[in-house]
Parts: sequence; C-alpha cells; structure tokens
Amino acid sequence: MIFIRTDSNNEVATGHVMRCITIADKLIKYGEKVKFIVKDVDTVNLLDGKFEYINIPVDNIRTIYDEILYIKYIVNSEQNAPKILLDLYIFDAEYMHKLKTFAKVISFDDMFNEYLPIDLLINYNPHYTVYDYHGRYRNKNIKLLLGMKYVPLREQFEKLSSKFHKDVKNILLISGGGDKEHALLKIINEICNKNMDLKYKFHVIVGILNEDVAIFEKIADNKNIVLYNNVHNMAELMQQIDIAISAAGTVLFECCKMQIPTIFYCMADNQEDVVKGFGKDDLMLYAGDIRFIDQQVPAHITQLIEYLDKNALVREEMIMRMQNKIDGKGAERIAKEIIKL
Repeated sequence: MIFIRTDSNNEVATGHVMRCITIADKLIKYGEKVKFIVKDVDTVNLLDGKFEYINIPVDNIRTIYDEILYIKYIVNSEQNAPKILLDLYIFDAEYMHKLKTFAKVISFDDMFNEYLPIDLLINYNPHYTVYDYHGRYRNKNIKLLLGMKYVPLREQFEKLSSKFHKDVKNILLISGGGDKEHALLKIINEICNKNMDLKYKFHVIVGILNEDVAIFEKIADNKNIVLYNNVHNMAELMQQIDIAISAAGTVLFECCKMQIPTIFYCMADNQEDVVKGFGKDDLMLYAGDIRFIDQQVPAHITQLIEYLDKNALVREEMIMRMQNKIDGKGAERIAKEIIKL
C-alpha cells in the first residue's frame, strides 16, 4: 500500500492533488494499492470517487504534527512497511522525521529551505540547478529525482503536440484550480477593455475553486470568450491553441510538452523560482507578478499577445526551444522509483 498525503483548498492550488492523482494512476497500473489521506472536502471532490481515501478528523488537530499519530494508526493497521508520498509545502523536516519512524517517506521539494530526512526527493522544475541538491544530500541514503524527465504529466499529453499557425486565432487563459488573486478576472477585464476579443477567441479555464465564475459568465456573454469549468482532456483542447497565458504552475509544463508559445505570470511566493527556469532564454515570456499593481501585469500580457501575433518567427523559435524538453513519461518514472524503495 502506498499512501498519499495531500490537500487542496482556497489557499492551496489544485496542482498538488492533480499531480498526485497522475502518479497514483501509474502506481495502480503497476499493481500497487493507493490510498489518499486528506483533510479538506475540496480534495475529496478532486478525487472524484476514483481513489480510496481516509479523512483526517479536524477536531483536536491544531498543528500538522498532531495528525501524525493518526496517520501512524492508519498506515500500521493496513501494512507493516508503508510508503507515504507527501505533497504540501506545510510539511517540514520535523514532520517528515516523525513519519520516518514508521514509514518510507517521499516528498516533492522545489523550495530547498532545509535538509529533509526522507527516502525519495523529487524536483522536476527546470530551475532545480540553482540549488545544490547533490551537495546537501551527499553520502545520504536519499534518492534524488531531479529535472524535467520527472514531470508528472497526465497520460493524455504523452503523444500530442499543438500545430503551428501563422495567424493567431485561439488563446488559452488559465490560472489554476483556485485564484485568490483574481488573476483571471483582472486579465479578462483588460482584454475586454482593449476589445481584443474582437480579434481572438479566448478559451478560459475556470478552476473548480474559482470564486469569480458568475462574473465570468456575465463578461463572456456576447463576447468571443468560451468558458470551461471541467476539462477532461486538456491536451485535446491545447492542440488548437496558438498562444497560452498561464500562472507559473503545472500548466507551464503542459504547455511546454504541447509546444505552445506561452506568456506566464507569478501569483505566489513558491512560483518565484519557476520564473528563473521557464523565463530563461525566452523559453516562455514572463509578464510579471500579478500581486503587485505597479507591475501592471494584465496590460503587459495584452502587449505580449500583440507582440507574438505580429512575430510568427518568434513563436516558431519558442516552439523549437520547447521540443524534447518533456517526453510525458515523468509520472511513470516516479512511480517506478517509489515501488523500488
């Protein structure tokens, strides 16, 4: 049995749960049993009845450390040598050290804040090289999975890519499952103020935790804007996209795999390092941090759309830089390493 401890809510992006689901699918494919351990009801909704899960009771759990005894009871009642995959930024070295007393521990780590006493560490971001992982974990019995070969994309992305069109017609706009900065709303308002919907068709992915759905529906009425609430095959949709606009999250890896010229923005502290990776060598175009009004990110995004539209050669060069960066088999590689522990 492999347990996965993760969550998603209005404060925590859905990307954590979604990449865990992708890895869980591969583990099950290889004959492993998987069970999620969660606290938030939003996480249960994302699991969509496809996976077993156990709810941690919120009563009497004041800190993350209070839940460890409960997790120990859960995993030891089901298996003598359990493995636990962690995917939340709140889990620190102390939490992981306590888990290590009764389980093998796997965790993502793209922050490099402290030494983590775990068995398997994953950082698939292109900027991982700015940190000395090999130095920190030298002579430690910890397996490191570093680089974009470990990007856990859904299977639908493995064999697809978008098609280049000289004229820009279809533009994708997405911010993630939630959107506490109301980034989509800010960008859409700027697009409409400049009447850009008269020239382009905007495909807007509204995350399931987004609070602005009703506003989007009013704005999209009589506009060349299509709203999507639940896209089952994102790769298929991306095949028709000429330019993507996204927050600096998991979607950037999907855009890279699909070879879509992409404009991206930052909306959280943990995304700041992502800028270093995807913004390097103009792999993608960075529009700024949307949390800061003085950066005028929505206006910058519309300027970059016009720039890419007028410069087909620039888009072709971006596509060429994306080729072969990601092969879509990262989740499979991670699953195999977890099984080998």
